[in-house]
Amino acid sequence: MSSGTENLFTCWLPPRTGIFSMFILRRLFSGIGLNPELKTTLGGLPDNAVIVYASKTKSYFEFLCYYTRYMQAGLPCPRLGLDCSVRVWQPVGRMLRIAIAQMRFFLRHFSFRDPYRSGFIRDEIDRGTTAFLPLVEKRDFYRRFIKSKTDPIRHLVDLQRTLDRPICIIPQLMFFSNHPASTWPTLTDIFFGSPQKPGKLRRLATLFRKPGNIFIEVSDPINLKQFLDSRDNRERSSEYLALKLRRDLLSQINAHRKSITGPSIKPPEEIKQEILTAEELRQFMGSYARRRKMTTFRAHREAMGYVDEIAANYSPAFINIIHRVTQRLLATLFESVSFSSEALSDIKRSARKGPIVFMPAHKSHMDSLLLSFTLYDNHMPCPHVFAGKNLAFWPMAPLFRRVGAFFVRRSFKGAVFYAKVFSAYIFQVLKEGFNLAVYIEGTRSRSGKLLHPQLGMLSILLHAYFAGACRDLIFVPVFIAYDRIPDEGSYLHEISGGKKSPENFRQMLKAKRLLKNRYGKVHLNFGRPLPLSDVLAEQALTGAVLSSKQQNSLCRDIGARVMNAIDRQTVVTPQSLVAGALLSGGRELVSRKELNFRVEAAMNLFCAQGSCIAGTLADGHPPAVQGALFHYQRRKFIQRVDDKTKGQVRQDAYRIVENRRNALDYYKNISICHFIPPAFTALAILEKDAFQFSAADLHDTYRRLQDLFGEEFNPDPDHPPAYIVRKTVKALIDNAILVPHPVMPDTYNLSSEGFRKLVFFAGYVEPFLESYRTALVYFAKNRRNHHDKPKMLKKMLAIGNRMHRQGEIRLKESISKANYDNAIAFFTKNGVRGSEDEGNVRRWNEVLEGYQNLISR
Repeated sequence: MSSGTENLFTCWLPPRTGIFSMFILRRLFSGIGLNPELKTTLGGLPDNAVIVYASKTKSYFEFLCYYTRYMQAGLPCPRLGLDCSVRVWQPVGRMLRIAIAQMRFFLRHFSFRDPYRSGFIRDEIDRGTTAFLPLVEKRDFYRRFIKSKTDPIRHLVDLQRTLDRPICIIPQLMFFSNHPASTWPTLTDIFFGSPQKPGKLRRLATLFRKPGNIFIEVSDPINLKQFLDSRDNRERSSEYLALKLRRDLLSQINAHRKSITGPSIKPPEEIKQEILTAEELRQFMGSYARRRKMTTFRAHREAMGYVDEIAANYSPAFINIIHRVTQRLLATLFESVSFSSEALSDIKRSARKGPIVFMPAHKSHMDSLLLSFTLYDNHMPCPHVFAGKNLAFWPMAPLFRRVGAFFVRRSFKGAVFYAKVFSAYIFQVLKEGFNLAVYIEGTRSRSGKLLHPQLGMLSILLHAYFAGACRDLIFVPVFIAYDRIPDEGSYLHEISGGKKSPENFRQMLKAKRLLKNRYGKVHLNFGRPLPLSDVLAEQALTGAVLSSKQQNSLCRDIGARVMNAIDRQTVVTPQSLVAGALLSGGRELVSRKELNFRVEAAMNLFCAQGSCIAGTLADGHPPAVQGALFHYQRRKFIQRVDDKTKGQVRQDAYRIVENRRNALDYYKNISICHFIPPAFTALAILEKDAFQFSAADLHDTYRRLQDLFGEEFNPDPDHPPAYIVRKTVKALIDNAILVPHPVMPDTYNLSSEGFRKLVFFAGYVEPFLESYRTALVYFAKNRRNHHDKPKMLKKMLAIGNRMHRQGEIRLKESISKANYDNAIAFFTKNGVRGSEDEGNVRRWNEVLEGYQNLISR
């Protein structure tokens, strides 16, 4: 900075404001944490960039906070305030020099010296001084357009035209609460400002009493040089560009703020009124009343009852209270909840474009709490959560509604009016801008593996989008897994044929016994956001009016993409890895040497495939594996057996407790998606029965296996079997299972060690082979339509238990209601419905036995 006194202005703060001033500022703002995203954002800027922090409103509080905290952290701190005059915090000596300089200028020119016209702002920006830019202030229009004061944004535009170095504007948002604004302000809000826009007294009160509630968000930077050089702006005037830049920055900040706090909260009565007065629903109610020969008022009353049955009663204040209770509950039940901060940052950025639809894999009733409050802890609003009508029991239903749950019937069959009202409700929720959490599987997985997508809710979301509810819809796949599932007991009961207990308050009170146990870690993985607009653009459907057939096709495509993305985000936990290593092979006794062999083979496969693995495995799997074995021993899933000869231990082994195999199978299935391509490829190689083969020889078998287990596993919608085989073969080469032929292209030799590994991988599908064989035994003995589906499943369970006792099948875990359900669906589609289809039954039985012999030989 120039040493001349004429260039001294109060809009500039020195590196040190004085010992006393700095002490006060540091003490004042020390409780406000810094956003780690700021370092990432700054690191992505050009090296010679001039940084300008932009704030929506003129706030000396924010200016001084950024100045103090960023300086403490060693980050570029704003020292130049555009249109900000900071007098109180100037050093006394400098303030005197400023006063003298301004007085001299006034005596000569009868006006005070302006930092813009004097060239002071230009010089400081040219030197690279970091600045603070408020976008809106009181009487802004009057100052700019009537008093002709310099517009700082236009000044920056003019400066950028003459500078070689880029000016990068980084929007900053300071939050004093992440609660959404209410349409009904309290008396405190009226006098002291709302929590979202607090007055000076409320700001200071929050700063002193709860500084941890204050947090700073960093939005995407705008490179002013690139902005001016873009095709649309190249020939525009500075005045136009300044207006456009201010509008873009304000829109970005407003969208960012809404992505954190959520939309304004309206009273339930107002929401209900907007739903019931929507034009599409009103027209339907009129035609419905005419068809049913009832009055319009009666139709309105029926619709009102449906809205009351469905609607959430979202309450940020109640969510804040429940959050405190949930924190203690989760800390009691789980060791930790792991997730990626970078993935959440991507989701936050996407939320500025439209409502987020979280689509989690559904493992437990705990999923909603974990997802909602992980988002809440990371400054995102709790989503409205899709919940089954079975959870709307007294007295919990009102509480669930207040944290965002809305209830839906399991089936819309015969309830056309209800379905129409439900669609109108979803339309209104999206129109308001709320995020949603939709369990795409439709129910909790009782087997551990991912189920097929249920597309009804997705279809309703797409209908709302095409009806104009929102600008875009962003789908976010979410994987949730537990080291130990809290619902384990009920799942094993149901999968073995037991009846599901209905949810009620008494059952909830009994669940307090869960508090006596610890359930290890929770793994929460967020997939990459999938904007609907991108999918439409890929398929050249943007702006088109879609037919019902096209919407259905789009719905299936998005469902398949989401399921495939969840599979890619599936975390391999130590418990899942060890369960698979114990079970694959079907033996009761597994030596530690064999177990280690299988674990090493699996870990090498994960590395070659780039699979998601838990942090404990990534840090070194032997201790994690030992911990999982100890966990299973303590829970009496396995027993350690020592083989002693002459008083010395020669070898240790583990015996799997027979009636706990189903529990181990559940944990194995959590990460089974990573083993399916290797298992299918392994079976294709074993079927060749040769130590030399080409990848092309495996394609047909892989395709047949993919079709056979189409009801069990979600296929990759983007890649054909040939691609998956080629990718898997590469992973098997990296794992030293296959060796490329030195001369013949696309030809491979099977190593001697590789054969054992292939049998291990193929063993992951053996329970499904046995389940399907059991289903065929039922079909061979019963005529078509002899039993309804529940009776069929009951009979299959009885047949499975008999076959296991007689040694016809060897795996206890193959006696699974979930597997039989899928087998019925597959065989029904392929012409097997009863004993009349004897030829088909025999043919499929030969196929299944052939594959099983390859594994058990």
